[in-house]
Amino acid sequence: MTVASENIMLGSYRAQKEPHVVTFPRHGWEEAPSGAMARGSYTAKSKFFDDDKNKYLEYEYAFKIAKDW
Repeated sequence: MTVASENIMLGSYRAQKEPHVVTFPRHGWEEAPSGAMARGSYTAKSKFFDDDKNKYLEYEYAFKIAKDW
């Protein structure tokens, strides 16, 4: 079951000495939901594509929301 999905356009950037940094996830995802219904184990998938739909990076990670740590 998909709980949430988010697509973000990163934009185009010229070559530079320092890397362009983007922090994921964004938009309020840094705080876990509370309550018994939100507890459980989740997996997340991230994929990075260019405008031509070429995939450059794909990764998956898991996390658990629990009452006590």
